[in-house]
Amino acid sequence: MHMKNLGGISQINIGKSNVVAFFDFDGTLYDGVVAADFLKFAIRHRALKLNQMARLPKFLYYYALDKLKLADRYDVNVKIYKRIKGWDSKVVNNASKKFFVKVKKKFFTEIVDIVQRHKRDGHKVVIVTSALKEVVVPITAWLSADDIMASEVNTNNGIYTGTINVLPVGKMRIKVISKYCTMNNIDMAKSFAYSDHYSDIPMLKGVGNPVAVNPERRLRRYAKKHGWKIIDV
Repeated sequence: MHMKNLGGISQINIGKSNVVAFFDFDGTLYDGVVAADFLKFAIRHRALKLNQMARLPKFLYYYALDKLKLADRYDVNVKIYKRIKGWDSKVVNNASKKFFVKVKKKFFTEIVDIVQRHKRDGHKVVIVTSALKEVVVPITAWLSADDIMASEVNTNNGIYTGTINVLPVGKMRIKVISKYCTMNNIDMAKSFAYSDHYSDIPMLKGVGNPVAVNPERRLRRYAKKHGWKIIDV
């Protein structure tokens, strides 16, 4: 697969297919919040430097606020990624490979099967997540996904600067996807999107085949009202 990155958004050689299946990560493919699980892994295994480890409990606090719906999801992610300034991206990359081995069992096998079904049908599979790209790249390779849209933080000589380049969260997610589809000549009316969270309603509305997976209450109500497919696993 040929891929080049233009302003944080990938352009891929998609061959004959112009249909994409977009999969949200947390709660859709993965039973949990992968970024929070990675931070817990880093704490247990001392995967980061001591001064970096000191910030991790604060990050987990932010994720707890998001889970309890006490803070805006976009704002939570901005706060977290600005605070990784000074971290070494190579260290995160190496830790993510070890982390991935520990969390394979947390994937919903039924949804992984759907990913593979799309691949067999000739569709391209794209993972969309607010997690840091370096954390989820090994997982994306395991899923045989064609591309990934994840949070990207600028680096200077491999060190994170705290400047956010891409943050595909909430309303920004559909903007990132729309730009991606325009660049790659994707037919959004024929494409698919899978998510569990009401904040992804704009993404789901943006494609011709929206699917609510393990939907929380607000998304389930919206999906039923609009006749969307619902999958519970």
